[in-house]
Amino acid sequence: MKKLLTTSRARPSTAEHNTLLSATQSDRARLIYSAAFRRLQQKAQVFSLESNSAVRSRLSHSIEVSHIGRYLVASICEKIDNEESLTHEIKKYWRENSLAIANVVEISCLAHDIGNPPFGHFGEAAIVEWAKSDSIKFALCKSLNSETLSPEIEKNLLDDFKYFDGNPQGLRILTKLQGEDGFYGLNLTYSQLASFMKYTFGSSDKSKGLSEDIPFSKKIGFFETERDVLENAWKELKMGTNKRHPLGFLMEASDDISYCISDIEDGLEKDIISLSHFRKNVTAGVNLLKEDFPEHETFCESLIKKLNEKKSEFPIGSFLGFKTMLSNFLVEQVSKYFVSYYSDFISLKINKEIISKGTFEYSLLKILRNYTATYLFTSYEAEKMELSGFSIIRGILDEYLKLISLTKEQFSYLILEDHENVRNCGLGIERRLFNRLPKKHISAYKTSIACLPLNKIDPNTDFLRKTIEKTNEVSELHFRLHLIVDFVSGMTDQFSMEIYQLIKGISIR
Repeated sequence: MKKLLTTSRARPSTAEHNTLLSATQSDRARLIYSAAFRRLQQKAQVFSLESNSAVRSRLSHSIEVSHIGRYLVASICEKIDNEESLTHEIKKYWRENSLAIANVVEISCLAHDIGNPPFGHFGEAAIVEWAKSDSIKFALCKSLNSETLSPEIEKNLLDDFKYFDGNPQGLRILTKLQGEDGFYGLNLTYSQLASFMKYTFGSSDKSKGLSEDIPFSKKIGFFETERDVLENAWKELKMGTNKRHPLGFLMEASDDISYCISDIEDGLEKDIISLSHFRKNVTAGVNLLKEDFPEHETFCESLIKKLNEKKSEFPIGSFLGFKTMLSNFLVEQVSKYFVSYYSDFISLKINKEIISKGTFEYSLLKILRNYTATYLFTSYEAEKMELSGFSIIRGILDEYLKLISLTKEQFSYLILEDHENVRNCGLGIERRLFNRLPKKHISAYKTSIACLPLNKIDPNTDFLRKTIEKTNEVSELHFRLHLIVDFVSGMTDQFSMEIYQLIKGISIR
């Protein structure tokens, strides 16, 4: 594990973080004090624009996942210390670095949803549909003064967005959009960036038609704009390309353990589902599991008993008792698996999730996933928000095609605040749309064009103008597309609704 944990960063830290513990503590502070992390409090886990604060947001969900992550590390440390097959050196390393390792897993858990757009998966779907639409192709052709897009140019411009997902957008936030220089982002350690990765292939890999058998390629994990950052991390850690860090498995397992039961708890809180209905369906499902996994029959019976206890028989309530028993069991099973296959994890030979298809743990959680899919996500309250959210995100993106349609020269007038040329070109609406974009995102655009941190770009010279002039039109347009998607995906649910109403003239505030 020692070679897979480092204090190295893309830019040397100005603070003296010479130990692994201090470096991970610094990473944790960089994340939790960031605006992107705070915005998670107004992004929905399931129910958007929810007034009941007892119902989870992305922020409260991420905190719960991070608790499971630290719990897993503590369980693993205890088992490693008692595992006879592991060397004294391995035990010593985990004993001495348990807090640092827990920090890395916790940070990955806290950040795992940071790239999710407003309205969750329906926000993602809106971006993907937009990227595949004829309207965006028309806008791109107009910008490039071309009648059609060649397959190669279309691929270079749109693949990042055709495969858009919260995971690669999260990496982009961590490595570019947060921080002050627009270039290094939060400048987290390479170990932390690698541990954050759930999927380990980029959009250009995906467009080549990866085999479904290739591990960690179900979705993309990074955009082409961040490929060099991640490849540098893998190189520094001597991992090789497209490999998942051992601690990334623990982040994924923590999320799996947490989200199913939490979504159900929110459904109960909102009276969308009833406890009696949940008990009946889950009891039936767990009873069937006993036949497929007879070695877990005793646990299944205990879980059913806990779920069906009367409130008076259990001081914290039957549902909370069920949730606690299930979580404790899953943490125990995951930590056992990690320690049992420790050498394979460290040598990067594990090619499937810890809670994977065919396991008892996966089948157990599948009962909960099926229940939420059937009775919670299809509820009127959930679906009406998803429909609205899809229309809101797609509507904003369509309005911002006005900026995509501009030529590189015209868009440079907005970037350089060349007000005279903005007036001469009649870009009044475009300027007002541009002025809604966050300064940090514009900084990331500028640094991508210049390949330099913001503090290295002299604002008193023509350097940026000359750099834009020299930049290939397709490359510039790709950075511009990311600028727009960065803006929209970074919105909270509430803010996206307000922006949509503003630009559509529905509400003026």
